[in-house]
Amino acid sequence: MMRSINIWLAFKESMKGLWPKRIVGLVIVTSIVIVLFGLTFEKGPTQNISVDLVNMDGTVENSSAASVIAILSSGTTVHIVNSYGPSTTEPLIRSLEDLEAGKVEAVIVFGPNFTTDIQTWIVATMGGTTIAPSSLIIYSDSSNPIASAAVQAEVQRGVQAVLATTYEMSSPVKVVNNVVYGAGIDMRDFMAPAIAGLLIFILTLMPGLMSIMNIVDHGTERFSIGERMLAQCLSAFCVGIVLATTILLVLGGFGITMAGDLSVTVMLLALLAMGSAALGQLLASITRRRREATVVVLPLVLYPAILLGGIILPITSIPDYLLPISYLFPLTYSIDGVRLSMLNGFGWDVCWVQVAALIVYTMVCMTIAWWAERRSINDHATSPEDGGISFGRVDRTP
Repeated sequence: MMRSINIWLAFKESMKGLWPKRIVGLVIVTSIVIVLFGLTFEKGPTQNISVDLVNMDGTVENSSAASVIAILSSGTTVHIVNSYGPSTTEPLIRSLEDLEAGKVEAVIVFGPNFTTDIQTWIVATMGGTTIAPSSLIIYSDSSNPIASAAVQAEVQRGVQAVLATTYEMSSPVKVVNNVVYGAGIDMRDFMAPAIAGLLIFILTLMPGLMSIMNIVDHGTERFSIGERMLAQCLSAFCVGIVLATTILLVLGGFGITMAGDLSVTVMLLALLAMGSAALGQLLASITRRRREATVVVLPLVLYPAILLGGIILPITSIPDYLLPISYLFPLTYSIDGVRLSMLNGFGWDVCWVQVAALIVYTMVCMTIAWWAERRSINDHATSPEDGGISFGRVDRTP
């Protein structure tokens, strides 16, 4: 039977281990993560969505297209990256190239007779004749369904506002949405690459972190630092291939869209596993393998990676001043590449950038971790409190 005095004594003993350093550290970490959350969602997924405008409307004075564009520019939903007119050479082709390159989420096109067709429709309707209404076209990348829907809604709002104030009508314009990439994509398809990446990130980050920690308890002289780290990363890569294959098989059973080359997707997820293991090694080396420090540092890596890695919000919706932090995590490169492959149907010709980025990321993390580990071993080799334990042969090359 538990006694209250024993519970109180156990509570005091537990608090001694937490106060003050751990409690203060956890409070600081919590504050940083919550502030980061507020800054990340300051922009939101439906604000400052990059678009190109192609205004071919031939009406100069009282142009309805110009009025709609003015409303779009004054709002916060769309951010007009490029605005092309009749004087631009092949404006539609140039804007669609921006869409293909991922520079914009949509292209809004006003035809040469946009205003004239509105006026013609009104005259015909008043005379009892039915003709086709004026139209504008949105070429969209629906692999991000949130942004695609937001652009369509904002264009509809702008058109209806102009029609109501200028013509006191709401029908003379038809908004046509042409999906260039990501036809039929829904939120489940959009989130699938993110969940796959997050799962592999966590499952390989922690073993990479704890593997170096375990050396403190057991010690080893069989392998050099570089040999041990490289072996761990290669093991994580193999595990990543198995996990990626398993995830894709399960997602396929649920009918998740997989439009591109699956070998690219598997490679990106496997490289994510290797990069996550290298990041875990780096964290363990920097914290000098102290578990207390790792308890504080790990949330500073995990939660920002979730907030800024493109899981909840696409990278294009993250404030510009937070983007450098986003690219500190391998999750960012992997999710970006997997979405391009699975949802947009791209292959090695496009996704090689993300593949190369993950390889470079892994090499950088391993190099820094090797340097920090080697320095830590040298510092502690003759320390009395270490008891002369060697944590691995000191080598000169990673």
